[in-house]
Amino acid sequence: MTYSSLLQDNVAFVLCLDTLGNSDDLYLHVSKPPKEGSPQHALLKELETIVAVQHPDLKFSMVHKKINLADDTLAWEHERFGIRRLPAFTLSHLESHRSPARHSIMDMRSVSSSLEGAGEATAGPHVDLAKLSRNTKVIAETLARVIYNLTEKGVDGDLEIFTEQMVQEDQLASLVDWLTAQPRAAQLVDKDSSIVNTLEYHMNRYLKDVKRHLVRADKRDPEFVFYDQLKQTMNAYRVKPAIFDLLLAVCIASYLGVLYLAVQNFGLLYGLLRRVTAPRVKQH
Repeated sequence: MTYSSLLQDNVAFVLCLDTLGNSDDLYLHVSKPPKEGSPQHALLKELETIVAVQHPDLKFSMVHKKINLADDTLAWEHERFGIRRLPAFTLSHLESHRSPARHSIMDMRSVSSSLEGAGEATAGPHVDLAKLSRNTKVIAETLARVIYNLTEKGVDGDLEIFTEQMVQEDQLASLVDWLTAQPRAAQLVDKDSSIVNTLEYHMNRYLKDVKRHLVRADKRDPEFVFYDQLKQTMNAYRVKPAIFDLLLAVCIASYLGVLYLAVQNFGLLYGLLRRVTAPRVKQH
């Protein structure tokens, strides 16, 4: 059996997480609306229940977008699993994959209250630990209710399974501090990267049957070239201005024009040269 067939037989759905550290909006991006009675539909309903009952300040909705195989890159990460016919979603606080915040390299660590009080600019994407902790709790509560079928057992949606002691903001702050201190560029994250090893350690601590898979780039994706050198030499060359090329072109065109006229009127030119160079006869 192939790896894809094993996943189809053993995975109810794949939940991808993308950009959850800010905003009071939460969107579940899907490539195909889940059918009623399926585990995917149960996840959607549990998310709606948790948000409505436990976090009324949070706005939740589902966004449906079909997979466009003609694009060079996929819009959301769950589409990679959808191509392999695995039910998958992406949970994000961004409504569109074209959002500038998703492609920005200027994301920052959470802005401290001292900076906000000093009147410094806080605009732009950054990690809000309070909202990250809230979104973490929403995801944990939802998955727990789906796994243990709490709704079918008659458990009310206002029952909090994960208390504040179980989702600790201090631990999240330490994790964010550590992640922002590590190089996370794609060319620097290999199979022995400290980020990969640390994530695997934390997952092994709380989960069972954790496996690491080395995924290679799909042939349908563009040919990305990753360079692993941290230091490179950049060369700068000083060239002539554009006006120099224009003057050079005018000179060359003038030279060719004169040459063309000389060839076309060679007889006249030859006669003129003979009269000029002919010796003069002195008359006595």
